[in-house]
Amino acid sequence: MSKKMKKPVYEVNPHTMIILPLKTKSGVQSEVFELNDHRISSFTPLFLIKTSCQYFGSSYEGRREGTRFLTGVTHKPPIMIDPVSFTYAFPTTSAGRDDCIWIFPQHISEYYDSNYNCTTIRFNNKQKIKISVSFATFNNQMARVSMLHMKFSQKMRAVETEYPYSNLLFPPVSLAAESREPYNTKEVSDTNDNFVDFSYPEMSKQKKNKENKEE
Repeated sequence: MSKKMKKPVYEVNPHTMIILPLKTKSGVQSEVFELNDHRISSFTPLFLIKTSCQYFGSSYEGRREGTRFLTGVTHKPPIMIDPVSFTYAFPTTSAGRDDCIWIFPQHISEYYDSNYNCTTIRFNNKQKIKISVSFATFNNQMARVSMLHMKFSQKMRAVETEYPYSNLLFPPVSLAAESREPYNTKEVSDTNDNFVDFSYPEMSKQKKNKENKEE
């Protein structure tokens, strides 16, 4: 059963996989999936992203500006929330929209086209989530966050080369920009029980209400 959180505000951490918007009678809240946890926050996804940026020493606007400076991306830009743990996130739509989902790509093992402009994501913990975002759009956002990671890593390597005795806390991290095969976009079976279909939120909501009544 999901944990209901009122306060304090949820803070993004290295275990955060995805933040989904959850529409309720009182407004938009957040459904957060972590590697080993699942919880509900009474705040919007964008509010959680903004406060998490502040928690790690910057503003949300500052992170967006950093992305623009490094990559030139201004529309739906990915951001680096925490430079020490290399925690990245990207929005699936314009961040101010109520249906915007925030994805943390470092936990994605594969993703694939699910037809009808939907994409299914499989995370490293085997959790699968289907969202109403076209494969082309999702793939483009993955490319953008990969570019951000590459540009930032290049900057850090340049600093380490110029100042080799500096005690820099930037250990190498495997992500899309590293020399490995990070994403497998082949078709896989949807028979896994550990599957969340967020492509039709209303249907998912009805399913949850039914499960709650049975409990």
